[in-house]
Amino acid sequence: MNLCGDESVLIVDDDPGAGEAFQYMLQREGYTVRVAVDAASAFIQLSRAIPAAMVVDLHLTNRSGLAMLQQLRATAGFASIPVAVVTGDYLVDERMIRDLQHLGAELYFKPLWEEDILRIVRTLLSAGQEAR
Repeated sequence: MNLCGDESVLIVDDDPGAGEAFQYMLQREGYTVRVAVDAASAFIQLSRAIPAAMVVDLHLTNRSGLAMLQQLRATAGFASIPVAVVTGDYLVDERMIRDLQHLGAELYFKPLWEEDILRIVRTLLSAGQEAR
């Protein structure tokens, strides 16, 4: 595994439109962005290069974003990657929110506009630099 630059972001979203939109917005600001459509392909990408931050959809195909985050936190080398979890589901229960926070992730609700996703990624990258 090699470590990507300080401005790399992995987007994990099973909605190709959302992933592409986030990628476009972030690349316009100079970030290196990779997109995965599910947890399995995200872990393949993580084995190739560790991003500085991740944005993960809560409801992925075949696996929840929470389950993916739990595996991420339990895997050496990936445990400290700053992660934001996003969802269009406004009926997320308090326990899920607490579980995400316990795993070091904040939950954000879609739709996310350009200024929102940029603010989220800047916050993640800042947290990652402080952790190092």
